[in-house]
Amino acid sequence: MNAIAKNAVRQDADKIRQKFHGLLAKANKDHPRPADVQALTDLLYKNKDMKLWEAVVGMGALAEHQALDTLLGDKNRGQGSRECWKLRLETMRAELGYASSPPLERLLIQQVTLCWLNLNLVEYRHTNIMEQSITLTLGIYWEKRLSAAQSRFTRACESLERVRRLSRRIPIQVNIAARGGQQINCG
Repeated sequence: MNAIAKNAVRQDADKIRQKFHGLLAKANKDHPRPADVQALTDLLYKNKDMKLWEAVVGMGALAEHQALDTLLGDKNRGQGSRECWKLRLETMRAELGYASSPPLERLLIQQVTLCWLNLNLVEYRHTNIMEQSITLTLGIYWEKRLSAAQSRFTRACESLERVRRLSRRIPIQVNIAARGGQQINCG
């Protein structure tokens, strides 16, 4: 494909993305027009290969944004910290091999990073609560919440490791000698 054709394809893709974002904004209103919702649906299905939906729900972004909002409080405060946390999550996904993983592993990597973020959130809040004078009931509540977050993170890591181990298992080939000097390959 020559440079002119590649440029034309890229420009068409950019136009489709712009149209997608415009329709998405219209459809995300409180009372969207049915025509806008239908146009968005049609655009998504006609351009499945572009994976436009990833701009909205890619890498568990909704859950991560919610956890970061909870961790940092007001959305207008702590933007620097938010960017540091987001970079840490992206780095962790890269370290776990997100880009080269099959779809099931990607989901599990996403879950591991989200559980890690949740564990850090609970650790942070647990530490702040325990520095105060609290009731026994509140102390027990936060200990249980911390234990649950630790268990969830551990289970997510174990699930990822189990899937990786099972998907990389190499089948064993067995050669069986049959009558007449022939071999049968099993496996």
